[in-house]
Amino acid sequence: MNTNVNNTNNSVKAKAITVTLEDGSQRAILVSGIRYLQIVNGAKSGDAGGSSGGFQCKIYEAGKIDPTYARESVKELRSNDFQLVYVGGGKYAVRGNIMRLEPITAEQKKIFAEQANASDTSKFRTRVVLTRELGSFWATKTIAELNERGVRFVSIGDGAAVHTMNIKKLSKLKDDDRQRISAKYNIDGSGFRTQVTLQGEDRPKVSRLSLVEFRSQGLDLVDIGEGDTVVRENIKFFGPFTEEDKARAASSGINADRFVTKFTLANGNGTVLSTIGVDELKTVLRAVNIGYDRFVPAANIAQDRVAAFTKDEKSSLSQAGYDVQRAWKSSVALINGMALSPATPEQIKQRCEKALGTSGGATTAPEEPPELGMV
Repeated sequence: MNTNVNNTNNSVKAKAITVTLEDGSQRAILVSGIRYLQIVNGAKSGDAGGSSGGFQCKIYEAGKIDPTYARESVKELRSNDFQLVYVGGGKYAVRGNIMRLEPITAEQKKIFAEQANASDTSKFRTRVVLTRELGSFWATKTIAELNERGVRFVSIGDGAAVHTMNIKKLSKLKDDDRQRISAKYNIDGSGFRTQVTLQGEDRPKVSRLSLVEFRSQGLDLVDIGEGDTVVRENIKFFGPFTEEDKARAASSGINADRFVTKFTLANGNGTVLSTIGVDELKTVLRAVNIGYDRFVPAANIAQDRVAAFTKDEKSSLSQAGYDVQRAWKSSVALINGMALSPATPEQIKQRCEKALGTSGGATTAPEEPPELGMV
């Protein structure tokens, strides 16, 4: 069942980072093409084709053997639009480019050592599998160690794990789904319990874990109807699925008549449709109305960072492709990004307190883990 609709309301510009090269010139690098970044230890001098030093990181891109050396540090480069995960050995992977993590077996290490004539592969613990043409690379941190540092990877079974921010949707598999899997791939599909839809993947994955087992790992899953769930922390806002939305979905071949609610997800996960009404979801999620038929789970609002919308913000957001023509009065900080609202900061805070049943206490933004840029 396809309930995914691309969100076309945002800027169509591809995300890129800008780095300073050896000669002082700058170059834009597409985020979607980055395999990983690596810290350059000390002031690099004279070891990259006669470079003059001062480089702080090197960037490995798809289809290129040699990395691009940058004068900016990893800390300077990472941001809301460029979230990074530290995987050990001075390497950082782009969060949105990680498809899954897999443990490296002794047999894989042996084969690699023979093929690459490598004498020591013992330090490697995890294979980082990236999206599409980006391939994979080996990292020194185990999945458990990555979770200890504040990055949330959850198991999808068979030793593999995915980042919670990359989960678009988890769906309960029915008997006819398993029968189709068995027929299509000529395998026994009876043991599969869940379909996992991830950011950046064309086809969902199947898992032997049930939704109950996913929840037991700490995922706060929200039922959106027909066996589908989304991760509460990944919800940016939700609202009515309008007749105009249905017409657009129908033109894309989606049977949209039964859907009544549209979830806009954070972290580049697009939009997911729901058969459960807005009013019911508002109650379940203790949602706050931020204006223009958009509702945010109160727990997702960082009340200590809700502030008045300024002229400087209007200028910078306009350049980034946001709609700033409406009468915005506040910038609403979320645990997964930011939203604008025609309500005042005080009104937003009062609505949060009412939804959460609190008075005078504010939900604060979580401390940012060292591996990620601001979310």
